[in-house]
Amino acid sequence: MTTEYKNALAEVDYILGITSKELLKKIPKPFLDFIKEQKADNYQFTLNEELPLTKQHLKAETKAILSLIYRNFLCSPEQSRKSKIDDIIELKKQQLELDEMYNYENLFKKNKKI
Repeated sequence: MTTEYKNALAEVDYILGITSKELLKKIPKPFLDFIKEQKADNYQFTLNEELPLTKQHLKAETKAILSLIYRNFLCSPEQSRKSKIDDIIELKKQQLELDEMYNYENLFKKNKKI
């Protein structure tokens, strides 16, 4: 596992450490154990508890892990289904943009002079 992911797991562990016991009960113990075992022990992370998570300077990997935790363990099945559909739509949009950008017919149009 890369240092970036170990550091992200340290951030996630810190955040889960200040999360209510009620929410933590919804997250499977093996998953929480994995986070504790794999996190970077020497990574220093501070969180401004006065700001919401959306305003914190979190690693992209941390946001992804927190998103996974929310979708798989904390939200309702309906919210989870909607989130998965939104992710699929976003991925398809990105793929269409890439397909258009790298379409072999369009690659050289800028350079052609008619």
